[in-house]
Amino acid sequence: MIGFAGYECTRRNFFGPTGVIESERGRGIGKALLISALWGLREMGYVYGVIGGAGPVEFYREAVDAIVIPDSEPGIYADLLK
Repeated sequence: MIGFAGYECTRRNFFGPTGVIESERGRGIGKALLISALWGLREMGYVYGVIGGAGPVEFYREAVDAIVIPDSEPGIYADLLK
């Protein structure tokens, strides 16, 4: 296995987690996994997906024209142990 992408793992309509083994990055695998997962969300009836805790925002912006939701930090991942 060289990569993975999930959706609806943390919340409804949320993309992630995702990852690609370091030696295979930069070959389009992450983008392909992202697009495949977003299609999965679309097939479930959603018109957009939320990428929580996006990290490499520029990757998502370039891959699928993602935008940052204003005032969305820290999002659902804040205070997980409460």
